[in-house]
Amino acid sequence: MKATQRSTQAQSANGDCLAPSSGVAQPPVSDQVAHVDELIGDATRFKRLDYDLVGTLAEEAYEIACQVDPGGNQYRYGMASALALLAHRCAALGEADNAMQHASEALALLDSHDPSPMLGDLYVTMGWAHYLLGDYVDAMNRLLVAQDIAEKINDRSLAAYVMDRIANVYHATSRASLALYLQRRAIAIQHELGDELGAALTMNNMTYSLMDLDQFDEALEVALEAMRISEEHGLTYLLMGVLDTLAEVHRRTGDLDTAAAYSLRSLRLAGEHHSEPDRGDALYTTALIALQQGRLDDALAAARDALAINTRHGRSIEEFYCHELLSRVQEQRGELGAALEHYRRFHDLERIRLNEETSSRLANLQVEHEVATARKDAEIHRLRSLALEQEVEQRRIAQAELEAQASLDALTGLFNRRHVSVLSQELRREMAQGHRASLILIDIDHFKEINDTHGHFAGDRALVSIARLLRENARDADTPVRYGGDEFLVLLAGTGAEKAKDIAERLRNAIESEPVRYRGASIPITVSIGVASVGPGSHQDMHDLIERADRALYAAKHAGRNCVVGESL
Repeated sequence: MKATQRSTQAQSANGDCLAPSSGVAQPPVSDQVAHVDELIGDATRFKRLDYDLVGTLAEEAYEIACQVDPGGNQYRYGMASALALLAHRCAALGEADNAMQHASEALALLDSHDPSPMLGDLYVTMGWAHYLLGDYVDAMNRLLVAQDIAEKINDRSLAAYVMDRIANVYHATSRASLALYLQRRAIAIQHELGDELGAALTMNNMTYSLMDLDQFDEALEVALEAMRISEEHGLTYLLMGVLDTLAEVHRRTGDLDTAAAYSLRSLRLAGEHHSEPDRGDALYTTALIALQQGRLDDALAAARDALAINTRHGRSIEEFYCHELLSRVQEQRGELGAALEHYRRFHDLERIRLNEETSSRLANLQVEHEVATARKDAEIHRLRSLALEQEVEQRRIAQAELEAQASLDALTGLFNRRHVSVLSQELRREMAQGHRASLILIDIDHFKEINDTHGHFAGDRALVSIARLLRENARDADTPVRYGGDEFLVLLAGTGAEKAKDIAERLRNAIESEPVRYRGASIPITVSIGVASVGPGSHQDMHDLIERADRALYAAKHAGRNCVVGESL
């Protein structure tokens, strides 16, 4: 359970999401308009600091804006602005249904849907509300619209917030490496803009990505920095989430006493500020710690309280995790009937949350986003090179875009076979500098049987899963490539034979450890891997290296599959 994946700052950092450029026609200035604008301005200044005050000010502004003036008009811009603030507040407090309702009403009040800070902010809020409800497909759809708006109006602050929200969707769907990549980019922008508070929120969410990638030292460092910023700026609601995050870091590293202390502090703050969602998160973490300490009665009580809060507030993701936790607690207590009931409820919620159609649509959206991101990164790199040559021409820019797109595999988001020519140049450079190099060639075992038995959709899911694992386990200098139908390769620059075989073995084990789930079935996936290495001064080219790796791969298959065979000179 990722407690602080719930947003505590669903608004744009620059504070201008309520600017008159929102597309709402402006009435003549009047006392009514001036009063509403003053209330909206005050609420905007406090939107990260005091959610109760924001709610009071926004509700008052909305009531005044709704009043009909002598000309028979309402202040529609003021109404939309107030509703946008209320939507942010509800999303920040985990009230997804109310956030959706307010955001939808604000959207309906807009006279124009031209790109604007307010429109982008509303789509972020709606995307976050869908996330809170566990509807990752609609969340991704709304967030991609917000991303497009941010790019069109060149709002880098909004773009950074959208990156963090998209990263949360990636993290929730087990793509931690991609989430971390986007979070690092968002933090870089926020630091550049001087948005320390936005960076603290992103750091807090980033902690979970780091933990899932077993980078616990950095996770602790990042979470402590988020806590420092939260305390320094009096961000009580963010602080509650950060304390819960720190409790989780220490719990996962086995420091249960420190974890319990952070969790207790978060729980007390949630009680003082009457924040039910934060209290539910802290109770869940408390239950996890108690279970790990063997205090089953305490774990049961805390988990039941967390479930009650999350059910009452319609927090389906948190409810999902509470049922899973209760099934474990009651199984250890010997209450097998109750444990089974909670497990059934957990399984039902899981089926609703991640059914086959949802998984397919989400995978397609994520691949589209990854491809778009990779294409933009490739384009930026190429344009910088062109700029250095002082030859930035439109036809060459267009060609750069086409080349970047053509080098990406649409299904997996990896580079495709066309990218081997780039790797060939890299190999020649390594050899010329007297370095070692190795190449890993990976083939999925019995891939045809997977397609024949479970269907091609299951086969596609296996390819996407392996691509994700290759990205997550690759070093910064490594570039995974989808070489053929069910073949992948990775060039390991500066890597000798023994280390390359160790890397290949880790990849093989990671893939074997993650079966593909499809239509209720768990499909085991294994791979055979061939490794070819060359030493300094070798005159072998990429074609020779691939050919030798292919021979080693054939030997791995001949040896019974699901193994690594290396060949070196």
